[in-house]
Amino acid sequence: MEATRDTPPSRRGLLKGLALVTWAGLVAALGLGLGAALRLAGAGSGPRSRPRLDLGPAAEIKPGQVVSREDVALLRDANGVYALSLVCPHLGCRPVWRAEERRFLCPCHGSAFALDGRRLMGPAPRGLAGLWVELDSQGHAWVDPNRGVDASRRLALG
Repeated sequence: MEATRDTPPSRRGLLKGLALVTWAGLVAALGLGLGAALRLAGAGSGPRSRPRLDLGPAAEIKPGQVVSREDVALLRDANGVYALSLVCPHLGCRPVWRAEERRFLCPCHGSAFALDGRRLMGPAPRGLAGLWVELDSQGHAWVDPNRGVDASRRLALG
């Protein structure tokens, strides 16, 4: 058996290998870049529409009472019922109702909001957003979390 000599790769072979690796890198980068661009452009995605929420019979809510479900609160005052988004406008945390303090408190950074959604203190730039409320034929309050309204809007109870 004859011994073979190990020959170093030729310069041409090294250049071919380098060109192949460069092309593979470019194709991978273009693929990743295109995927990111499509994601940012919202190809086939975007904000999901959330279903309306039934928060029960509106007439059973007493003035000053808070009924919440998911990230929505239904409230009542002398002028009627209204809904607030329980998403803090600072960083998106979920404020919780503190009945003993009569205000919503955000557990993340200490923002506080009044019963009507006004900002009382903290880093939040504004108050809680108002949401659309309507009553069905049985008097149930339905809140549309996709439809914002002025927080001062009230739905009068007949």
